[in-house]
Amino acid sequence: MKTAYVTKSFPYLQLCIFTASIVLFQYKLFAFAFILSFGLILFLLFTSKLERVFAWIIAGYLTGSLLFLYGDKMLDALPFQHYILMIFNRVLLLIPILLLVYISIKFNKTAIPLLRKPDWNSQIYFPFIWSGFHSLKIKHFLVIAIMINFASFAYSIFTAENSFTRDFIIFLIGFSIINGIMEELLWRGIILSRMSELSGDKAAVLISGLAFGFSHIMLGYSIGLCLLFAAGGIFYAAITVRSRSIFPAAIWHMAMNVFMILSGLIPFPG
Repeated sequence: MKTAYVTKSFPYLQLCIFTASIVLFQYKLFAFAFILSFGLILFLLFTSKLERVFAWIIAGYLTGSLLFLYGDKMLDALPFQHYILMIFNRVLLLIPILLLVYISIKFNKTAIPLLRKPDWNSQIYFPFIWSGFHSLKIKHFLVIAIMINFASFAYSIFTAENSFTRDFIIFLIGFSIINGIMEELLWRGIILSRMSELSGDKAAVLISGLAFGFSHIMLGYSIGLCLLFAAGGIFYAAITVRSRSIFPAAIWHMAMNVFMILSGLIPFPG
C-alpha cells in the first residue's frame, strides 16, 4: 500500500522539484538547482522503474537556461542597438527549446504535440477551467480575455509618452511576436505537454503556470508581478489544454507583450 502511494504521488513531487529548481536558478543558486535535478535522475535510475523523461526535461531546461545566459552575455559584443539585442535575446530561447526537443525525441515522445490547429469551439469554464458557473467557446474566451487585458492596461498605455518612431515600432512588433512564440513553444508546447503526460492536465496547468511566473524573477520583476505572471501562465496553459493547441495562447501572449510595451512595463531601450 505504501509503495503504491509513493508511486502515485511521485509525479507531483517531480513537478515540485522542477518548480524549486527554477526558483533556485532564478536566484542564481545554479549549483543547488543542478544538484536537485541530477539527484532526481540518479534516484530514478537506481530506485525506480518510473519513466525518467521529465527528470531529464528538468535537467535539460536548466542546462538550456544556463547556455541562454552565456549566449546573452555574448550578445553584448554585437554592434547593434540595445532594442535589437533584446529581440535577439528572445531568439536565444531556441537553445532550451532545442535541448528539450532532443530529450523528448530520445524518449520517443512527440516533441511539441500541441503544435496543431486549435479546436476553437471547445468549451472553457470560468473560474475553474473544467467547471464553473459559466462556459465559453475558446474563440470567444480569447477575445474577451484580450479585451479585459487591454482595459487593465488602458490608463498606463494612454498616459505613457511613447514616440512611435521606426525603432519603437520594430521593437514593439519584433519583441512581441518573437517572445510570444518562443515562450509558448517552450512553456506550453513542450514543458506543459511533458507535465500533462506525467501527472495529468490539471496539475500540469497549475504547476507549469507557477513555474512560468517564477521564471521571470531574474528579469528584475517583483514577486508580486511574478505571481501575476503565474496567474497568466495558468490561463495560457488552460486555454492550451482546452483547445489542444498552443496557438490561442501564443496570440494572447503576443497581445499581452504589446500592452506591456505600450504601457512601459516592458521599457523600450531606445
